[in-house]
Amino acid sequence: MRPTEPSKWTSRTFASLAHRNYRLYFVGNFISLIGMWMKNAAESWLVFDMTRSEAMLGAVGIASSVPVILLSTWGGVLADRFDRRHLIIVGQIVFTFLSAILATLVLADSIQIWHIMVLAAAAGIVSGLESPSRYAFVVEMVGRKDLLNAIALNSSVFHASRILGPTIAGIIIAAWGTGPCFVINTFAYAGVLTALFSMRLARRIPEPAKGSAFQQAMEGLKVAYRTPRVMALLLVMLVVGIFGWSYVILLPSLARETLNTDATGYGWMMSATGLGSVIGALWIASTKDMGSGRFMVGVSVGIFAVAALALSFSTSLPIVLLLLLPCGFGLTAFFSGTNTLIQSSVSDSVRGRVMGIYTLAFGTLMPLGALYAGSLAEWTSTPLAIRVGASICLVTAIVTFVKKPPVSDRAGR
Repeated sequence: MRPTEPSKWTSRTFASLAHRNYRLYFVGNFISLIGMWMKNAAESWLVFDMTRSEAMLGAVGIASSVPVILLSTWGGVLADRFDRRHLIIVGQIVFTFLSAILATLVLADSIQIWHIMVLAAAAGIVSGLESPSRYAFVVEMVGRKDLLNAIALNSSVFHASRILGPTIAGIIIAAWGTGPCFVINTFAYAGVLTALFSMRLARRIPEPAKGSAFQQAMEGLKVAYRTPRVMALLLVMLVVGIFGWSYVILLPSLARETLNTDATGYGWMMSATGLGSVIGALWIASTKDMGSGRFMVGVSVGIFAVAALALSFSTSLPIVLLLLLPCGFGLTAFFSGTNTLIQSSVSDSVRGRVMGIYTLAFGTLMPLGALYAGSLAEWTSTPLAIRVGASICLVTAIVTFVKKPPVSDRAGR
């Protein structure tokens, strides 16, 4: 009996779950991410409740993002020098410790804004050093064959938890305040830690370190620069991240000033974006092969750009909600696909360092995008700022289709 089309799609879309180690990680990571999004929502609420300052919300974000930008390259060196699973375990244990401190301070009613700033900076340090290992570790769980699928499923879990976490947090904050959210986040780390400790992996023996940490970091930069596909993808990622992804920063303003809606409407807007993101991730997960990646980049960025352009002209909440679905779809498909294409273009010996550069680029996008989008919206209007960014992304998508793809797609061997 031949398998039906739905069963074919399901087996292809969730292929990575056939690997025991990845199944453990998938479930554990989902639990942990729900806790993380609950913590993020509760922290933002707490900071604003304490200070009544939008600027302070931004300051906490900067405190956590700057260390990622400064340290991710060195985190990539660690990922290539040491056992990646052990590095992730250490990072998750430290995250648990930091979350427990925050929960204790809040429950004891002793929390001050400087506590939150210090803890955010500490979490940023850990994230900068640990994230490259987490990106590079995926291939050790599923192999190269299912790498695309696993990265896309990770993205689907990330965005599904982005919908669930804040929703649960909102209910808990309304009933009992922010403290329980931080407690739940502390215990949620047990999910991913249990998964990591339960894995059975073939021992990975890193290549002997050649030169100093600085020289190794420079080697990663050289590999990225000398690999045309990696360099092209990083450049497109910077453009799309700064001028496209920054539309999320403007959604509160769009909701209040253009659509004249309240927090409930804004919540629906974020949910629509998250749902579109999950669908986009599943689309990438169901893809067998992206080839050079030109089609994936052009289509995903093009879908986002057209939807965002249309969104910038709309003053109707229902229409905006419909348009936010392809916005989330396009951006998530692009970033998931880019992650896979970059990883498939380099060997395991430099994977951590290249993903350190990816983390650096990714961590730089939101602050730069927020600066661009916020400034332009302040000088002109929110719809115009979204329109300009979407237009730049649309040109990028067209150039991607027209430009001949790089001949070399593999380096660092």
